[in-house]
Amino acid sequence: MIEEKLRRQMQKLMIYVFCFVIVFVICGGAVLVYLHNTNNKNIKEQVIVEAGEYKTRILKQFEKDFQTLSTLSAFIDSHYISDEALLAERLEQANRDNNFLTMVYFGQDGRGVISTTGNETITGAGFSELSQEGMKVVKKALAGTASVSRLFESEFSGQRVFAYAVPVYDGDEIVGALAASDHIAIFSDIVSGNTVLGGGGYIHILDSEGDFLVRSSKTVVQEELSSIFDGPYLSESSSEEVKNAMQRQERIFSSFTYDGETYPFLLEPVDINGWYIFCVDTGEGLSANSSVSIMVVQITFFGILLLVIFMMFRGYRLLRNYNRDLISMAYFDSLTGAENMSRFRQRLEKAIGNGEGSVAAISIRQYIFLNEIFGREKTNQLLCQIKEEADRHIGKGEFFCRDTDDRFFLFLKETDRKILRTRLEAFMDEIVQNAEISRTDYQLAIYCGVAVSSDGGSPEKTADNLMESVPFALERAKGSHSNNIWFFDTELHKIEELENYIESHMHQALRDGEFKLFLQPQKNLKTGMLGSAEALVRWQTEGGKSIFPDRFIPMFERNGFCVNLDRYMLEQVFRQIRSWTDRGIKPIPVSVNQSKLLFFEPDYVQTLTELVRKYNVPANLITLEILEGLALENADELNIKIDQLQSLGFRISLDDFGSGYSSLNTLGKLKIDELKLDRDFLLSASDSKQGRVKLIMEQTVRLAGQLGISTVAEGVETTEDEEFIKSIGCDVGQGYLYDRPVSAADFDKKYMQSADGNYRFN
Repeated sequence: MIEEKLRRQMQKLMIYVFCFVIVFVICGGAVLVYLHNTNNKNIKEQVIVEAGEYKTRILKQFEKDFQTLSTLSAFIDSHYISDEALLAERLEQANRDNNFLTMVYFGQDGRGVISTTGNETITGAGFSELSQEGMKVVKKALAGTASVSRLFESEFSGQRVFAYAVPVYDGDEIVGALAASDHIAIFSDIVSGNTVLGGGGYIHILDSEGDFLVRSSKTVVQEELSSIFDGPYLSESSSEEVKNAMQRQERIFSSFTYDGETYPFLLEPVDINGWYIFCVDTGEGLSANSSVSIMVVQITFFGILLLVIFMMFRGYRLLRNYNRDLISMAYFDSLTGAENMSRFRQRLEKAIGNGEGSVAAISIRQYIFLNEIFGREKTNQLLCQIKEEADRHIGKGEFFCRDTDDRFFLFLKETDRKILRTRLEAFMDEIVQNAEISRTDYQLAIYCGVAVSSDGGSPEKTADNLMESVPFALERAKGSHSNNIWFFDTELHKIEELENYIESHMHQALRDGEFKLFLQPQKNLKTGMLGSAEALVRWQTEGGKSIFPDRFIPMFERNGFCVNLDRYMLEQVFRQIRSWTDRGIKPIPVSVNQSKLLFFEPDYVQTLTELVRKYNVPANLITLEILEGLALENADELNIKIDQLQSLGFRISLDDFGSGYSSLNTLGKLKIDELKLDRDFLLSASDSKQGRVKLIMEQTVRLAGQLGISTVAEGVETTEDEEFIKSIGCDVGQGYLYDRPVSAADFDKKYMQSADGNYRFN
């Protein structure tokens, strides 16, 4: 059964580990994909931002040149326009100051001045002397539109240039156009340097056809290509896509492969003449850092994955070997070789299912001290010997185990108690006789508890009942100095349960008022009237269950709780007498039992004094009953306490006289007011053969009377009992002949209805 359980556990463990690895791989892959996508997204965003910055710089350069032309155009007035020589001089000066290649002015009449750096200024020039692109922007300016041309070959400088042109106004009238050309190299400073993408990229400027206008010196493609559609930049499929996007002046991301490396790039439109910024990410700089981070995460992930897989298989092998060893010793005790409790329980359920049987538990008397006296080796030998003796005494279909330390459990198929006792006594005797410890002066003893199976239902339930019951029997067997066997008894167990309930609920019961005041009437034998009552306690639980005093009073005297209960009952009696007085009922004296522990409490007298003041009840209505055992310990000290109480008005009664070590000498020692004769005294006197007891009882009553001590006879159950106690002179009778103890409420209804309290017994 354990093997099957371990096998299932191994299978579950492997499934859990496998699932963990799968989940780990999926989660790790998801994280890596997320990091990769996030990195690509960040790189794209960074490329877009930087491309936008360079685009802004280019546009600012154009804006600057346009601003310069606009400023210069504002200084060209009719004075300059009418004097071409003066205008030519002005253009030459502006050309030098602003580093333009060529500056041109044309009027609405189509005549103009052309000033080229390093060349002679031409006056009286016509449109035919301008390049096609230059002519376009000049005519647009004459029409009132500032513009910039496409790149063209300058006839004057022989370089690839572009031209700006702005209208020249005289008031609100356009009188001419001012144009200037510059070579594309002015943007080289913008795209050069090592700051693109934190040093991890570079920028080219392209025209609308994809031709390179400005190249960065930092480029991965070393060939001098005229267009990005040449060489390694674009594949056939991506080339068409890029062309379409450039025609629509759209932003586009793509990539190219060069020398085995893949480089992502961005084409960002400049919004002037169809130009594009071609931004390439080389994987260095800032992007390299993020790539390295992702690479570290990937390596770490795969390293952890490999480690997990290794540990999984390593752990599986270790666990398999461990389980193999565990299974081999799972059912056996390593010291004695006996089966262990786990195996015993399995076999017990199976054995009970096949028929009835008994479980016996044995342990060694004072085993804990044997180790100190004889050492671990000797006690281990004793345990091994018990195992060997059990092997010889166990029959077919029976088995045993060692549980812990010195405790062994045996399953015997026998249910007859006499046979069981005979077998177990023989087993225990052989252990003691053959033990090496027994050869010393030490008296070895074995305790044994037995639980016999009954029709308890399923095998599992019956087995559980046996294993729960046998420890109680074993505990009962302990305490003897010789071998002892105890059989589990259901009634005895109920008593133990009740005792446990009492001890665990007594404080709660006192708080909740579960202890109830009961009163038993006492008859004045001279008048036949109700003379007094004795206060008794009953425990009525919240569930309606009643617990009688003989069950809980002895326990309370042992654990000291009687002090709490006695104080509580005293106050209940005071409260009851106060209630009678408040209702106009003449109160009767009530006697209350006082335990030895309470009687000698330091504040006992003070407590009674406070109760008298609190309830304004005369102390002479309270009789405090004490036991004779108090006098046997210290009569002088007891008399001092009695004097204090009597001085307050309380009466003192000696209870249960004649039940134990009673002696007439006690009457002479104690200053009591009342003597209560125990019911056993009366029972013995009622026997016709006990003439001596009658005589002793008669003389005791007579002596008490001579000492001024009233007498109360308890246990009056018949009219013959009453006639006898009357004949010997008893003052008061108490017993079932008159009434049983009843609740305070019932006592009120039956005995305390008349205002003068004169209740007469029939």
